[in-house]
Amino acid sequence: MRMTANYSFLVRISILLASLNSIFTGVLTWLVWHQESVIPLWGQRSINSYLFLTSFVMSFVLSVLASKLTHRAVSKRKILPLHWHLKNQTMLDRLPSDTFHRSFIISLMGCCYAFLLVYLLNLYTEQQLEVSKFIKLNMVYSILLAAGACVLSVYRALGAAYRNKRLNR
Repeated sequence: MRMTANYSFLVRISILLASLNSIFTGVLTWLVWHQESVIPLWGQRSINSYLFLTSFVMSFVLSVLASKLTHRAVSKRKILPLHWHLKNQTMLDRLPSDTFHRSFIISLMGCCYAFLLVYLLNLYTEQQLEVSKFIKLNMVYSILLAAGACVLSVYRALGAAYRNKRLNR
């Protein structure tokens, strides 16, 4: 069974941005922590503060990129806007249609992801991690974060594109 253009676009964008995000955060993590042998979970220079900061910033950037790529693909007619009646009354409708505001809300979602990861690390009494383990953990985490941010951004941008198309007629 062949995927529709919209699903194919969503998968390609998600894989591309998740891969780039994983590589970027892996390099960034190594640059920040390569002198250390272990990284504490709590403190000013810790896993906690690093995850919250990078989750907020990267979710925002990924959401903006995914939205811009979606708008460009819709304007070039490579993908179709999401029909309003197909997505009516969903939680995605509650996200702002403006790219900046939507990206801000999705970056707060990234902070929620960071909270969950820090909570789980604390729950399993991991008060510090070796740098190599944290780099691997952070790369996997960044893939999941990027996938969530991209899916929400693309779907909401598709809905906003359909609505804008109808208003411009």
